[in-house]
Amino acid sequence: MDRLESMSILVTAVEAGGLSASGRRLGTPLATVSRKVSELEAHLKTRLLNRSSRRLSLTDAGRAYVAACKRILEEVGEAERAASGEYRAPKGDLIITAQIVFGRLHVIPVVAEFLKAY
Repeated sequence: MDRLESMSILVTAVEAGGLSASGRRLGTPLATVSRKVSELEAHLKTRLLNRSSRRLSLTDAGRAYVAACKRILEEVGEAERAASGEYRAPKGDLIITAQIVFGRLHVIPVVAEFLKAY
């Protein structure tokens, strides 16, 4: 069982409000979503969700676990972005608005250094 994938599916199910909605959002069959959540519950030996035909609600353990999952998934994403070098070089457009004299005296030297560095 891929726990990170199961955690991600659980978080998506909670945010989407149901297993079917999360399956649509993830492009995954409902049976797969349900199985992954059930496997996660079996691994943890506790019920995370109260399921009914119309509603999905978290148990107390589920509420705490989903909060932890959100933190963990965010930290994993952050670590992957840092490792891949996403934060090494700035990206995008830099737009600066300043008066001409201020720009020439103070902004242009800073921009020149910035352009040299990147």
